[in-house]
Amino acid sequence: MIGTLERPPVRTATGLGVWYQHTPSGAAGHDRIRRLAEAGRITSVALTGPVPESELRLLCDVLLPVYKRSEGRDGLVSVPVAARTRAATAQLHAARRLAATVARPNLLAALPASDAGVAALTPLLGEGIGVRLGPVHSVTRYRQAVRAHLDGLELARWRGLDLTTLGSVAAFGVGGIDVEIDALLDRAGSHEAKALRGMAGTATARLARRIHADAHDPDASARWRALTAAGARPQQLVWTQLYHGVPGHRTADYLDGLAAPGDTVELCTPALESIDGPLPARAPQSRREEAEAHAFTERLVAYLRWFDIRHESVLHELDASHAHH
Repeated sequence: MIGTLERPPVRTATGLGVWYQHTPSGAAGHDRIRRLAEAGRITSVALTGPVPESELRLLCDVLLPVYKRSEGRDGLVSVPVAARTRAATAQLHAARRLAATVARPNLLAALPASDAGVAALTPLLGEGIGVRLGPVHSVTRYRQAVRAHLDGLELARWRGLDLTTLGSVAAFGVGGIDVEIDALLDRAGSHEAKALRGMAGTATARLARRIHADAHDPDASARWRALTAAGARPQQLVWTQLYHGVPGHRTADYLDGLAAPGDTVELCTPALESIDGPLPARAPQSRREEAEAHAFTERLVAYLRWFDIRHESVLHELDASHAHH
């Protein structure tokens, strides 16, 4: 018999959220997730593949107390939709079937960050169905994801749905960017090129963070001001692909560079087990530090061009390749 959480921890506004990347493994896996959540080690679960609907309900029930205590921010379970084709209509139908059959408020339909996935996000959110989109790699694709999130919330509001627990998640693939860009830097061959290894992923994530902040700033956006007045929450931005065991890439380095208070990261089992105790969150950046970080990102993109590496073009190709997996 699979138990539920008796005293689920609630993440504070400054706490670090952790999506646990989990390969479905039946009752034993559910029990492990329960223990990790009880210990405050994880806050949500991203399944790497489909599971029987009965097991999916049980897993959602395990995390349902966390979902209720956090008012819908945590305790989420995402599962890839089993669509027959990659077309947006197929993604829509598959997600609708999944949501109706499982019938749990903390279930998210996981869609690829393709044109079809982005197109499906808005109508699904407008129907009250939560969505996780990813992995996203390019700044352009992330802008589309945020726009689709806002469009979906406005549609849901127009239909009279409760926005307070409705939302979407965008998983931004930080490590995947480094693997791709680093390979091109190695091909360039010079010491100057190799000195830039391991920098592109975090730098690109900073650009995504700024887009996220601007889109959800009620002082700068009348659109978001109206939505937040209706109870809407920002799209959850998750740093994923924080590779563990890949030469030249360390999860701890990504956490040190990106895991600010209030952020959310996704970790696989080895990465989670490599960290003892609560996950570290670096101190919030001052405005000066943030400005310096963005200036560095702009310089890095310029340096990459020097080696004939077109940053955004490479990331577009990365988005396209993952959209077909």
